[in-house]
Amino acid sequence: MYSQATPTNVPIFNDMKQPSFLRGDMKLIQAMAVLAIAILPPAKSDIVSVIPHDAHPGYSVKKFNEHYTLVNSSFSEFFTMLQDGSIMTVSDVSPLVDRPVDLLVLENDGNTTKQHLLQLFVLDRRNMLQFKDDSDDILGRVSENEPIGTRVSGLSLIQATGGHNFPVTYSIIAGNVEQAFELRDSITSENSPNVTIDNSGGVYVVTAQVLDREDVARYILTIQASDLSGVNKAVTNIVVEVDDENDNSPVFTQKVYRFVVGDDSAEGDNVTTNWKRFSSIGKVEAMDADGDKVAYRLVTPTSFLVIVPQTGDLLLALEPIEEVELELVVEAHDLRMPSRTSPRPAQVIFQFKPPEDTAVLDLQTLEEDGHILHREKRRVTRAVRPTKRIEFTETDGEIEGRVVFQLEKETEKETFKIRDENSWVIVEPNGSVKVRKKWDYEELGPEKTIDFWVTITNAEKGGEYS
Repeated sequence: MYSQATPTNVPIFNDMKQPSFLRGDMKLIQAMAVLAIAILPPAKSDIVSVIPHDAHPGYSVKKFNEHYTLVNSSFSEFFTMLQDGSIMTVSDVSPLVDRPVDLLVLENDGNTTKQHLLQLFVLDRRNMLQFKDDSDDILGRVSENEPIGTRVSGLSLIQATGGHNFPVTYSIIAGNVEQAFELRDSITSENSPNVTIDNSGGVYVVTAQVLDREDVARYILTIQASDLSGVNKAVTNIVVEVDDENDNSPVFTQKVYRFVVGDDSAEGDNVTTNWKRFSSIGKVEAMDADGDKVAYRLVTPTSFLVIVPQTGDLLLALEPIEEVELELVVEAHDLRMPSRTSPRPAQVIFQFKPPEDTAVLDLQTLEEDGHILHREKRRVTRAVRPTKRIEFTETDGEIEGRVVFQLEKETEKETFKIRDENSWVIVEPNGSVKVRKKWDYEELGPEKTIDFWVTITNAEKGGEYS
């Protein structure tokens, strides 16, 4: 494959056979050659490349482009440049171990010519620094809010090997956002961005700042090990996951929520002109910076409204028949153990304003057999009993048909009926709540609750409750 490559080395005049028509002017040609080299600008900053002593012929050293050429030198038997600008080895380079190798490369853009000095270091592979786990990223973890100097867990001693007996400098060269981490000397236990240590030790990764997962949840650190000259070096990547702690409480998006029901002359997003029992009149919302799910609770008891704990929706539990104005307090908490509660509850102002053309008492005048009859159309008032919250374990619902708790009766005439069919429980007329299907913790929703409404009928009073 290499016989087809076309070297583009630049010849030096005094190494060439001179054409017969120029032999008489040898001095002139040499003078011109010296002059041509002298007017080139000085070589740009050095380009350094390291190759192992056992690199095979065809080993790629450095890639330039087609505008570059390699100047002939005493190292031409070891290196050549292809037409695409790639420098590669053409023979065994082991004789060059620990010898300075400088290659001169010319860059010609059509108008100007620049020189570049490529410094090569051929190192014995057995002495080249390397990390044991440099093939895959290494994973470590640390919790947010830990004090400065906390060691990242899950990481063993970070140490470069290679049969060397010289000091090695370790440093974090990439990914260290806001200088969040430092390195700890395994021998002295001192922390520093750069640690120089002999070949018997290594480094650990420690925090240099108090971390906040809400700012940065994942770091990818590149750690470099190098000798004192900076030539012999190796790198490895380390991934640090910042574990979340429940350090944020839910915060309501508004301090005050206002909901108006009934009055079609009122304006605003939270106005409901058509309503029925258990319809939503709006919702409150709290955000948790930790990303936790939030549940809601009405702190102020009322028979007019109930709140859905999982969503914050406010449901109309009673159909008011006259103007009502309530001021309620709602609290939010996250679904963590232990839980955090909103530092400031939300204020909810609820107003019911009957439309002006609707009377509280509707009288229908009927004429029957010459008599005027007045039929009174009444609303049936329903009360709402307080929501019960009872905690169980998964084993409490293992046996189908088992009574898990008993609803309380206020009178002997009360009977109970579940309002909407529930796959987990059934409610008997006497108030017994039984297991319908064996409870499975994994199949429950994210809130791990079984929620249901019960309708209570009082045969003695002729009313219904929920």
